[in-house]
Parts: sequence; C-alpha cells; structure tokens
Amino acid sequence: MDSLQSVALILLSAVVFLTVITVLVAVHELGHYWVARLCGMKVDAFAVMMGGKRETDLSGTLPKPLAPGALLWLTGLAALALVLAGNALRAVPAYLTGLAVLGIVLPIWVGSRLGALYHLRPSRWGKTLSVSWLTALGLLFLATRFQNVQPSQILAILGMASAVGLLVIYYTPVLGKPEDAPMGEGSVEVAGQPVPVRFRPLWSRRNAEGTEFSLLLLPLGGFAAIRGMHPKPDGSETRIPGGFYSKPPLLRLLTLLAGPAFSVLFGVAVFAGLYTFVGVYKPSNEPVVTALLPGKPAAVAGLQPGDRFVQVNGQPVATFYDVLRVVRDSPGRPVRVTVQRAGRLLDLEIVPEPSPGPVPVLGPDLMPTYETRVQAQMGVPIPRVLSRLSPAQAVREAALAPVTMVSGLLGIVRQPSRASEEVGGPGTIAMFAFEATKEGIVGILALAAGLSISLGIMNLLPIPPLDGGQMLVAFVELLRRGQRLSIQVQNLVANVGFVLVMLLVFSVLAVDVGRIVGKKQAPEAAERPTPSKVERPAPAR
Repeated sequence: MDSLQSVALILLSAVVFLTVITVLVAVHELGHYWVARLCGMKVDAFAVMMGGKRETDLSGTLPKPLAPGALLWLTGLAALALVLAGNALRAVPAYLTGLAVLGIVLPIWVGSRLGALYHLRPSRWGKTLSVSWLTALGLLFLATRFQNVQPSQILAILGMASAVGLLVIYYTPVLGKPEDAPMGEGSVEVAGQPVPVRFRPLWSRRNAEGTEFSLLLLPLGGFAAIRGMHPKPDGSETRIPGGFYSKPPLLRLLTLLAGPAFSVLFGVAVFAGLYTFVGVYKPSNEPVVTALLPGKPAAVAGLQPGDRFVQVNGQPVATFYDVLRVVRDSPGRPVRVTVQRAGRLLDLEIVPEPSPGPVPVLGPDLMPTYETRVQAQMGVPIPRVLSRLSPAQAVREAALAPVTMVSGLLGIVRQPSRASEEVGGPGTIAMFAFEATKEGIVGILALAAGLSISLGIMNLLPIPPLDGGQMLVAFVELLRRGQRLSIQVQNLVANVGFVLVMLLVFSVLAVDVGRIVGKKQAPEAAERPTPSKVERPAPAR
C-alpha cells in the first residue's frame, strides 16, 4: 500500500509541476500579449502549452502498414508493471529490466515507427536518440564523474533523455519550416516530393482582431506570437503593418518588459494573498530547537527538536540571539551548550562549522543586517512562528521577495561556488513540486509564487534570446534614436546569447543530475567529533 501511495504522490506531484509551469508561462506571455496590443502590435497567436497533435494521416504513404500500436502500449504497461513489482519485492534484475525496456527499448521502437511514418533514414532518427543519450551521460559525468552512480539512476536518466529525443523526432516535420509559415504547418519528403503535415491544437478560437487562441498538447509552457519579430537581412521587418519592429524602440522595450513584470507581480500577489489568509513565518527569539539540518554539527552532537537552550559556554541565555551571538564566532572551536529536555538538563559539545562564504549577520531581532561575513553555523534553523498579516503588511512583505531573490542572485555572481547549492533547473523544481504537493494547496501556491518571481527575474538577464537580452538591443536602438542595428550585429548578439543560454542550461541541468543521483552525501558520523553529553535533573521552577 505504501508503494502504491508513493507512486500516486509522484504522479500527483508531476501533474502539479506541469500545471504550475504552464500557468506561470501563460501569465508571463499574457503580459507580452496585453502590452503588445496596447502598443498597436498585431499578435498572431496566443498559445497555452506547446506542440500539437499530428492531424495528417501518413499511413497511406507507407509501403507496408506498421505493427498495431496496441502492441506497443501493452509492452510499455508490462515494463511498468515489472518496475513496480521489482521495486516492491526488491527484485533488482526485474526492476532494472523494466527500466531498460521503458528507457531504451521502447524509445527505439517508437523512434523506428516515427522514422517509417516520416520516411526518415534510420541514421537520422537514430542520431537524434543517440545525441539525447550522449548529452544525458555527459551531464551525468559532469555532475558525478560516474562515482557512486547506480545502474537504475543511469537508466532513469537515459529514459528522460529518450523522451526529449522522441519529442524532437515527433515534431520533425515542423522543425525546419520557414519562420513565417503558419503555426503547426510542416512537411515530409516522400519519394522526393514534399507532403504537407499539419499539427493541430487541442482547442483553438480566433478573435475579431485575428489572434488565434489555442490550447496545445504538451504542458511545457506557451507563447505569444507577435507579428514581425524576426529580423530580415533587408530590414523589411520594420515595414510590416502592426509588426514588432515597425514600432519605436520604447514601445518594443515596454512590450518585452511586460512579460517579466507580469511574472513578478503575479508572484507578489500570490504571496500577499497567502500572507493575508494563511500567514507568514516570522523569526521567534525563543531559545528552542524547532528543527535540525541532517548531518550538521548540532544533529551529530545529539541535539533534538524540542530542546531548550539554557546555557552556552557557561553563560545563561534568554533568547535565540544569545545562542547565535556566541556560536557564530566559534568556527571549528567546541561550544558547550546546556539544554533542557523532558524536564532534565543535558550538556552537549558542538563544533560549529564555518559557512561556505560570507552570509548576512543577524541582528538582535534575528533579521539580516547590511553586514556580511563568514560565520560559524551549527545547523539549527532560526525558530519561526506563523502569523497573519494585514493586507497592507502582506503586500509590503511580499514585495520584498523579488528584492531577496535579486540579492541572492548577486551573491551567486560574487561567489560562483554557491551556485551548486542555490540554483537548479527542471529537476530541482520537480523535487520542490513533490515536497509542495505533500504540503497541500498552500505549499503549491507558495511554490508557484516563488517560481513566478524567479521566472520574471531570470528573463531580465541581458542575454538574448531572453527578454532582457532583447530589451538591451531595444535600449541601444533607443539611444540611437530608433536606428536599427545592422543584421550582422543582430546575428552576432543572437549567436553569443544562444551560446550563453546553452551554457546556463547545461550548468543547471548538471546541478539537477547531481541532486537526482545523490552526489552529495553527508559524511559518516564517525568522521565528526564524538558528541559528549552529561544528563542531570533540571532544577524546579
């Protein structure tokens, strides 16, 4: 039963993850759409999600029919059952066999069917799958150097790479279409002749202004297709009626800024609602242990949630700040603490460890000050209490979230070593979604708010093709009094931006892979100082 519940929770968290991402991207693109319309630009399409379902039946172009698709589904279900049974019964060979079928055998089978349907050479669709697998293995090597990696983890990562490769193969007919071709229109070559192939949305409707609103197939985002956003060698994009580049740089700048602004404002609004109706955790100065970080000095020394600090290095303490003030200046030096536990006093010795880099110094109210420095840490989070805020207070508190995130991003720029601990990509977000799903609707809304603000801030980075990179180009052209940059400069900026974005993507994916395979493991307790403790009755109060 526990195994079935775990599977159900994983599936539910996957739905939560995809739904949250879809909603946040839709909000982001809504900003672009709304401001583009206010600026007099034409928006050809506004789509929620990505991709589409192939509408064209290509079976008539095949020299012989494909094997029944039901056989493929039955094989997949049998492999999934093998994975679940192998996991429940701890039958490793059955578990690995099921993963291999799901992650490698079935993708090859599906790839061959799509290749036959699109009249692709086996080397072409096989190359797509191979590149996906090699990329996944490369990320795995960067993250782990193949140390302490289990076969099941390798197969799982290859399976995820297979899914990406199959999507590329499935949408091959539209990947090479001209930029100005209608959405979802593509072709395949049969006996040297192009055969039109159309991918249709699940639902679509066109308004009076000519914008096609559609619901697509893959819950991975969305887009607002503003007319005339592709630069032309002859500069004709500036003469397209209602086109993006036909408008002054200031209007283009506002249109590009609208997406990130909507994302940030949406996240702030959700946080403000949560703080008003649910509450926000505020620091509590009670000298009580409410939680422990696994593997950190306090946990290793034997401290437990519920312990109340009485003395630190022989000095009586009345607040959590009293404890913090002594501990933070003792990196690598033993700190003797006396805690009260279940009516008895317990003496422990903790050896705090220095922080990885400079961190904000907390004041007597346990709020960050402007001073930052390396400090000793024992792994006891600051106690927090949940309290509701008035609407005005909630808005002020929520408005600090973007400031905090920008400050954290600047900290990573100053100390790149922090990136492996503080950044992440889809895998990290999926893990957050799993934890948020366990917390219920409040956890999911908090996750959505934080991700929305992060989406807005990251899109402001001055790197094409992110909004910030395009805004930089628009700003330069604004300074040039509307004069466009040459197509050569635009292409150079776009190419450099593409390389930087790819490096960023590979970096966060490598971090994700490292987290998924559990690269970072806590050192054995035997390698840490042995906790010393003396127990005695607590005096009557």
